[in-house]
Amino acid sequence: MKPSIFFRVLLLTLLSVIIAKAQDPVYDPPPMLIDVGDYNLSMNKLMGEGGLQTQYSWMLTGNDRENTEIFYYPADQWKSNMLYQIFNPLCLSDSGIIGSDGKRYPMYLSIGNDALINGGVTDWAREIRRYRPPNIIVDGIEVNPPYKWYVDPALPCDEKIEFEDVLGQFGIRSHVEIYAFANPHHADYFIWKATHKFTGELKVPRQATSSKDTIPDQTIQFWWPISFSFGPSKSGEYNVNGGYSYEGIDDLDSWFKRKSEFVTTRARDTIPVAYYWDYRGTTTRPYPNGSTDDSGDPDRVTGLLHSPQIPGFALLYADKNYNNHTDDVTQPYAMPHAGIQADLWGRRDAGLKLTYRGDDNRGRFPLDPISAGLMSKPDYGPMRMITCGPYTLTKNHTIGRYDSITFVYAIGVGSIGWKAADSIGRLWFNGTISDSAKDAYVLNNGRDSLWETLDRAYWAYDRLSKGLSIPSPPPPPDISVASGPDRITVSWSYPDPSYYLDPVTHADDWYAWRVYRKRGALLTDDLLDQKDGDHWEFVTEIRDRNQQSYVDFDVQRGVDYYYAVTAVDDGTQNNAGVDAGEKLESSRYVTRSLLPATSVKPGLNVSNQVRAVPNPATVAAGGQSGTTGFFGTPNRILFVNLPVKCTLKIFTETGDLVRTIYHYASGDEPWDQLTDNNQYVSSGIYILAVTDCQDINGKPLDTQFVKFVIVR
Repeated sequence: MKPSIFFRVLLLTLLSVIIAKAQDPVYDPPPMLIDVGDYNLSMNKLMGEGGLQTQYSWMLTGNDRENTEIFYYPADQWKSNMLYQIFNPLCLSDSGIIGSDGKRYPMYLSIGNDALINGGVTDWAREIRRYRPPNIIVDGIEVNPPYKWYVDPALPCDEKIEFEDVLGQFGIRSHVEIYAFANPHHADYFIWKATHKFTGELKVPRQATSSKDTIPDQTIQFWWPISFSFGPSKSGEYNVNGGYSYEGIDDLDSWFKRKSEFVTTRARDTIPVAYYWDYRGTTTRPYPNGSTDDSGDPDRVTGLLHSPQIPGFALLYADKNYNNHTDDVTQPYAMPHAGIQADLWGRRDAGLKLTYRGDDNRGRFPLDPISAGLMSKPDYGPMRMITCGPYTLTKNHTIGRYDSITFVYAIGVGSIGWKAADSIGRLWFNGTISDSAKDAYVLNNGRDSLWETLDRAYWAYDRLSKGLSIPSPPPPPDISVASGPDRITVSWSYPDPSYYLDPVTHADDWYAWRVYRKRGALLTDDLLDQKDGDHWEFVTEIRDRNQQSYVDFDVQRGVDYYYAVTAVDDGTQNNAGVDAGEKLESSRYVTRSLLPATSVKPGLNVSNQVRAVPNPATVAAGGQSGTTGFFGTPNRILFVNLPVKCTLKIFTETGDLVRTIYHYASGDEPWDQLTDNNQYVSSGIYILAVTDCQDINGKPLDTQFVKFVIVR
């Protein structure tokens, strides 16, 4: 090892030790983001009725419905948010539990049967990353806020979230660790490791005031069901129907089990997977091809499938019992079906715990509720549980015994991908393939994709449990984007030379920078792009690490552009699993510029060449500049060939002033068709008065008048 590399590694090791000591728990944690991979998930204790382990939705009510769910996949898709809820309805045996008052209760301790939803209180939390999120600047504006959580270069994954919830219905403290990865082969899932300890706490320590806040020593028996409940059609319903329906109204849940292809050294050679998909709605109005089959949420103009995702979760590990921490391959006990509305919120009978256990007439392992004969059409809020048990835990404060058990799950998403979603959707839309062919393609291929995703999670967990590493790409760089005259300049850099070293082996394996861009709106399939089909596109690869800027001359004035920069390694340090010898690239999502950059033309030294573009102007964007508008900005009008300094006054044909703009420097000035009172103008003929004109030396120039037409 070269001395310089040796000392860098030594410095990183010492730094990680110092940082680890500073990673104190936070008792009132702000939202934590899992965004190092292909998805964006917010862990926010304020988003539900419980703590971080009980992330319930707010039932899609209120004025901000699109933001009530906090799981976005893929991260750069417009309105890609899915219904995402976590339920832990622990089910006690018939012996029940003894409360702090000495009485035995059959199911719960708190009022309102809350044990059936298990709403806990978060005691503390922390977020740790291997590298801080990249800093992003657009035209001098810092886009992202400063990172306030922790950085640990020795972290075995790219991000780790850790928290503890106190489940006051049962006196259980849950310690949860979430692992996420930037590796593109492991970017579609996260690992959820939960250890549940019978401490007897009914309140978090800072809220406990008396002996009644702790239950007496005892032994309890229970089953532990958990549901990561998804509604993959949430955003698709908006794209297709123009609004949101109630919790996954046309979604179904089911399960399957397969033999691992990546792990052959563990006793658990098959993995049970619970999953969800977008089924057919019951009130869908006919498409132009005559079909009412909206499975996959086909676009009503192009046929593009907006909901091809198959989200799900799998059990990777379950303790045999409180004193045998080896994997019990006979678990899960059941994978039952339930409904958010019909069961979770709609029932409080004693048989509900049998439903969650899988011991009612629905069965332990039913298929989707329609195939299983449980219902004739989808119902609100499908829930698929993975239930483990029965277990016994003992609390004995006298001898210091507080039993615990651990479960490990993988939560991920499979999909046919946007190209197949577009091609299959169009074939169906044009009548080339049938409803059943479309649906089978989405379900079967999406389910295969989900399996591959979660099998890779099993491989990653197997390595982590053995103290081994997961190959990781280089960290993303900081980026800066600057609008300029007939160009846009993208610059990037690393904050420290150690960033060039492999995150795991610390060898210098940097290979290249890659630059990407998106024209129009930031996110793909945004309605602002008027279905023009633009996606993020690869621009260039640069293999000189010292070349840290790119000037984009292939830009159109008045059109918004977004950029991202990634780093790629040479593959020499990637020697495990599916990553063996493969070049790995950092995530493009985390360096997206987020704010638009637009090329401009320098101001002129004359004032007689001003034009309004487009003219006539319409709100229907999606065409070429000068004819029907600008991509991503349907209300934009661009005044071009302006002098260096001037005042722009826009009048109606009858002489009413609607907007005044003071202009300086560039030859272009955009107008969003809003008046000074922030109201959109109506269709008609307008006059632009270009007054108080000056050239670059301050010399006065003539006034000019430009007539243009707006059609709304």
